[in-house]
Amino acid sequence: MTTEQLVKKTLEKKLLLVNLLAFSLASSFAVLLIVSYLWMTARSDLLRNAEIVAQVIAQNSAPALLFKDQKAAQEAVRALAQDTNVLAGELRYPDGSLFAVYQRPVNAGQAWQIGEVSQTPYLQTPGSHFYSRYLVVTTPVMAEEQQVGSLQMHVDLTSTYQRIAGLIAVIVLATLAAVLLAGRLLKRYLRRILNPIQQLVMLMQEVSGNDDYNQRALIPTDDEIGTLGESFNFMIEQIQRRDMAIGKELVERKRAEVQLDHIAHYDSVTGLPNRHFFNRRIKELEYRVKNFARFGLLFIDLDNFKYVNDTFGHRIGDLLLIAVADRLQKTLRSNDLVVRLGGDEFAVLLDNPKSTDDALRLAEKLLALLSQSFSCEAHEFNIGASIGVAMMPDHVGTFEDLLSSADAAMYEAKAFGKNNVQLWKPAMSRRTAQRFTIESGLRKAIENAELEVYYQPIMELATLRVAGMEALLRWKHPTLGFVSPAEFIPIAEESQLIVLIGEWVLQQACSQIKLWEQQFGPLFVAVNVSARQFRQPGFADSVERIVRENACPAHLLELELTETMLMSQTSETLAILTDLSSRGFKLSLDDFGTGYSSLAYLKRFPIHKLKIDRSFVSDLPGDKDDAAIAQAIISLSDHMDMRVVAEGIETREQAEFLYGLDCTYGQGFLFSKPLPAPQCQDFVEKNLRRALRERII
Repeated sequence: MTTEQLVKKTLEKKLLLVNLLAFSLASSFAVLLIVSYLWMTARSDLLRNAEIVAQVIAQNSAPALLFKDQKAAQEAVRALAQDTNVLAGELRYPDGSLFAVYQRPVNAGQAWQIGEVSQTPYLQTPGSHFYSRYLVVTTPVMAEEQQVGSLQMHVDLTSTYQRIAGLIAVIVLATLAAVLLAGRLLKRYLRRILNPIQQLVMLMQEVSGNDDYNQRALIPTDDEIGTLGESFNFMIEQIQRRDMAIGKELVERKRAEVQLDHIAHYDSVTGLPNRHFFNRRIKELEYRVKNFARFGLLFIDLDNFKYVNDTFGHRIGDLLLIAVADRLQKTLRSNDLVVRLGGDEFAVLLDNPKSTDDALRLAEKLLALLSQSFSCEAHEFNIGASIGVAMMPDHVGTFEDLLSSADAAMYEAKAFGKNNVQLWKPAMSRRTAQRFTIESGLRKAIENAELEVYYQPIMELATLRVAGMEALLRWKHPTLGFVSPAEFIPIAEESQLIVLIGEWVLQQACSQIKLWEQQFGPLFVAVNVSARQFRQPGFADSVERIVRENACPAHLLELELTETMLMSQTSETLAILTDLSSRGFKLSLDDFGTGYSSLAYLKRFPIHKLKIDRSFVSDLPGDKDDAAIAQAIISLSDHMDMRVVAEGIETREQAEFLYGLDCTYGQGFLFSKPLPAPQCQDFVEKNLRRALRERII
């Protein structure tokens, strides 16, 4: 039986075979020992008897050999006929010659020959072979202590073998009977022993087949099988408990997966599909593109949402986004897809619009709806939107290009003054690509030393002496050349690079303040602070650290802020401004009068200086309105103990007029354009020498 066949047998048959095999081997070994013992005993007894007979015959034959009485010798050996096992006997002289012989008669054709008997290769010495048919016994014949001859007997072992064979047959039959009986007994007892295991196996099959964990094993024995049954019952109980727990967990997990899928593909604020859903949807629609289906995409960016969010908080901002989403959904068809891409950006995927004109008409309709006021908790907002439109396959061939083209058209709408619709043109994508080039270049600009801080002198109008400088950032791109701050600063704001860049500008300005203070005395430097930089956690700590690292006097660093920054989240703004002022930093309000200024807020904030925007200076002194505004700002600042800086002075008449209004400082091309630090240093040296010379004169 092969190992594979044995493996396929039942446990009962395996145990039965093993036990029978062991019993059979033991029985066979016992039979072998018994047979060997019987054979050795019978042969030993026969040999001993033959030797005794030979000794008797030899004694009786000694006189005959001594006196050479052949007749007496013949009579003596004939006595061997009494032993039926003796076949022949020979008396020989010491020289080996035959003297007398006895030979038992045999069947016809089997007569013995005396000469041949002695030469037959029988057993010559007792015990030299385990098995042979004949046994040869040689005994010396002694007379007066001298050997006078020898007696050689030939004994037949056939009867002994027959007797032993009979005993072996009896033993084998008895052994076979014992094996059969043992097999029957083993089978009976093995069934009793294995019956609980069989029941346990059937129970396990039923449990696994039907997933019924209410079944239990009933095994009354106290042995290892009983312990196995108890362990099985315990295991089933544990599985049942875990199955119930896993069932609950699977339900919860399924619910969580559905929830996570919803979170992953839908916006948490508006409930609209998000960018991930949009990407998945356009992959599903790719087959329709191959069949020349038409799609339109409206890329919508809310124009003034950032102001609302920063001024009134994120909760009001979220309510506004919900209202915008509701208007968009109610306006569009059911097969059109509205998506919130993130922040204040939405996208509308038009499914098979009839023409580009239809898409533009819908965009204009949405623009009109979004231009209407929104009511959010007693607040009224007019935000408007910039919408870019792109078509497929009219403009592009893939959804990826459709999105980027609509995005480029949206940026074009913003560049046209916001709150308008623009249809994509190839030049728009080129400008967008340049925008991305600028953004990627900005990320390496500091590392590659492409940025430089220029300084524009701020003059004291009464003496025309340099009082300080405004730090202005300049960027020379390796391929684009000088990039206008008006172009790269908004990109830096949107990409959050402005925080890193603003910190670098502060480092440069503080370092320069320290050098100029040592050379020229106290000259303040005004540094513009972006809204994102101002809102960074720990902004005041960061400024103080930079000042301390450069050993810069805090009162010579002037931080310029815009009105929009101050008007948003006033409690937080007030806390930051108060913290900065308490640390000794001067605060300046840039472009005053152009935003949503409130005198009440201005009174609360620790502002040290106001800057009149260049739009109010450019038409002085001829424009009466600008003159009145300038006079009001200067008068207001005087009563609130603030200094005033007029920006954009380009003519002597403007300077003289502002001086006549008691404006403290002036800044503009009349005095100097923004200069690199070394040239600005030369300008200051010349200015101070001239001031010194005029004072001496």
